[in-house]
Amino acid sequence: MESALVLLLAFTTMVSGGGHETPQQVVTRYNNYKTICTGLGYQNVPCDAGNGEIAFQSTRTNHLQNLKNQQTVIFDKVSLNEGKAYNQKTGEFTATVGGVYSFNWKILTSTGKYFITEIVHNGNAIALNYCDGRGISTGYVSSSNQANIRMKKGDKVWVRTHGGHGIFANGGWCDFSGYKV
Repeated sequence: MESALVLLLAFTTMVSGGGHETPQQVVTRYNNYKTICTGLGYQNVPCDAGNGEIAFQSTRTNHLQNLKNQQTVIFDKVSLNEGKAYNQKTGEFTATVGGVYSFNWKILTSTGKYFITEIVHNGNAIALNYCDGRGISTGYVSSSNQANIRMKKGDKVWVRTHGGHGIFANGGWCDFSGYKV
C-alpha cells in the first residue's frame, strides 16, 4: 500500500510539473495528454483484451483409416491451447473473439495410400490438402496447407475428409494448429 502511495505521488508530481498545481489542474493536464495520445491513434485497451492470446497446437495420435465423406478429423493430443478455443474431443476450434485467424494442418500418408482433407468454416469448405502416396514405391508423403479466415465470435473451424478420400493417415505425424492474427 505504501509503495502505491509513493508511486501515485510521483506520478502526480511528474504530471503536475513539480507539484505547484492544484488537483484540478493535474486532472486537466492528464485529460489533455489523453486527448493528444488518442489523436495519435493510441487506444485504451485493457490488458486482458485477448490480443494474441488465442493459439492451439494439436496432433493426431492414432492412424486413421477409411473415413467417410466429410468426416471430421479429430486431432486428439493438444500441446498448446491458449484461450481454450480448441476442443480435442470434437476437433473443432471455436472463435472466442472476432478477428482474423490463421490455421495450418499437415497430413502424412504411406506408400500406395492417400488422405485428402479440407478445412471448413461453419461447414463451408475453405481450402484443400491433397496428400497422395499412390505412385511412390517406398516411404511416406506429407502435405500441408494454410488458411486465413475472418471469424466472428462463436464461429467454428475444423478439418474433415474431402469426398470419400480418407483412406489412410499416419498417427503422430498429422497436425492442426491455429492462432488469432
